[in-house]
Amino acid sequence: MMLGNVNPTEFDLRFSLFGIPVRVHPLFWAVSAFMGWYPDDPKMTLIWIACVFVSILIHELGHAVMAKHFGWPPEIMLYHFGGLATFQPYSGMTTQRSIIVSAAGPLAGFGLLGAVMFFKYISIRFGFWNNLDQQGAIYVSTTFHYLYFINLYWGLINLAPVLPLDGGHICEDICKAVKRYRGDVLALQISMVAAGALAFYFFKEQYRFAGIMFALFAFFNFQAYQQRNNPW
Repeated sequence: MMLGNVNPTEFDLRFSLFGIPVRVHPLFWAVSAFMGWYPDDPKMTLIWIACVFVSILIHELGHAVMAKHFGWPPEIMLYHFGGLATFQPYSGMTTQRSIIVSAAGPLAGFGLLGAVMFFKYISIRFGFWNNLDQQGAIYVSTTFHYLYFINLYWGLINLAPVLPLDGGHICEDICKAVKRYRGDVLALQISMVAAGALAFYFFKEQYRFAGIMFALFAFFNFQAYQQRNNPW
């Protein structure tokens, strides 16, 4: 599920990684900057944007590499609300493989988190940053903090059983396997409840952006649920 217009533009950044085409919509940079805006020091904003870019790209690469492993040529798009790895499973799609592809994204992010924490430990142990001035040390510390925050907390949130998050797709695959008739409806019911509960929690804790996002997820899932139950 994608929110808003993500049609190609002349300002898209395009490149390839491991033979996988990648397209970055210009609104990805704009929304990332909005989320991490630091008016007193633009460099902090740039650090945030770079961390979001690397983290989401690695996440989507996890999906894409696994899809490619199964023989389904993938593409990656980064857009205003995150990223998307698309592929066409021509053959061999099973519930197990679908779950593996969905889980590969968060696992790639957790792998990046582990690598960042290991590098942080090594850099402190051997004093890589000892010669930096105070401001430089702050930038390095901030980079580690952002990468930790994005890959841990965003990764965990992404595993919530809420469509269109990865956890929601995993939940949907399990529901369809357990309940072959209307398993997709059961997944939507779980998704609505989980999204509503998370929206309530985030609003209560003053995380308004996350609250709005999960409120939208709850609304979109409710719409999908109504359509499934009212086909006419």
